[in-house]
Amino acid sequence: MREIRFMDTTLRDGHQSLWATRMTTAMMLPIAEKLDQAGFEIIDLMSGVQFDVAIRHLKENPWERIRLMRERVTRTPLQANLRSKSVLSFDMLPDDINALWIERLIANGIRSVRAFDALNDMDNIVDSLRLVKKLGARAIGAVVFSESPVHTDAMYVAKTEELIVRAGVDAIMLKDASGLLTLDRVRTLVPALKQVCGGIPLEFHSHALTGLAPLLYLEAARLGADQLHTCIAPLANGAAQPAVQSIARNLRSQGYTVNLDDARINDVSTHFRLVAEQENKPLGIPAEYDAFHYQHQIPGGMLSNLRAQLEQAGLGH
Repeated sequence: MREIRFMDTTLRDGHQSLWATRMTTAMMLPIAEKLDQAGFEIIDLMSGVQFDVAIRHLKENPWERIRLMRERVTRTPLQANLRSKSVLSFDMLPDDINALWIERLIANGIRSVRAFDALNDMDNIVDSLRLVKKLGARAIGAVVFSESPVHTDAMYVAKTEELIVRAGVDAIMLKDASGLLTLDRVRTLVPALKQVCGGIPLEFHSHALTGLAPLLYLEAARLGADQLHTCIAPLANGAAQPAVQSIARNLRSQGYTVNLDDARINDVSTHFRLVAEQENKPLGIPAEYDAFHYQHQIPGGMLSNLRAQLEQAGLGH
């Protein structure tokens, strides 16, 4: 049966979703080589919030993080993420600033760049993706899932076609940042996107906020998704992505090819479990189904940061 490939999100979305983005570079470096050798197609490393927290809270240089990781990760491309035209803030910045940001990411060792716009306004990311390709890096265009009367399968098909035609992307990502996808919706949306993608890989990304994501991943793979975004437990589940260990095991049991090195993944898992114990960080645990999540719809990558900010303000309750 066909191969399912994986992106590792432990160093980016895992700690963003569970540790309020507080993983330091020093926590990453000891296991960088093993992560590089584990067989992932991409290692997701940076987005705007990683730069912000590194400077504001961790007092370290985020550019140095990229360079130090690049020295140790020599086989697997490192990825950075662009949120529309805002770079680090929520303000729209001039095109030349966004272009400079992309140039510096690639100059410092990033080899894959994903861009998304929360409202799926592709005018805000097409030029960035074109520049990424011009500079020789892999360009991934994301369509952001949401629940509303206008967010139909037809709309997502049209947005995917727009990214392929206008930006010539190397892959399409279905980005379910708030963990809102259901099994029924996956069964209509993934085949629709896969059909319009043709030979372009389709990546699947969700958060385990309602406990459904592990099942959604298996169904997305069955329906044609080429790459799944997972974390290495203990930085998996809860508000983060599903654990690569369990997803890989279940896919193999269903006959899929999964070319990951389980021993190296276990070493990375052991390392972060020790870090969590030493630094009093929470371990990711599977979440129970919570219907209230579909009302507040807080994205997984924002939830731990919101909690941390409320605690700092004395409003943790």
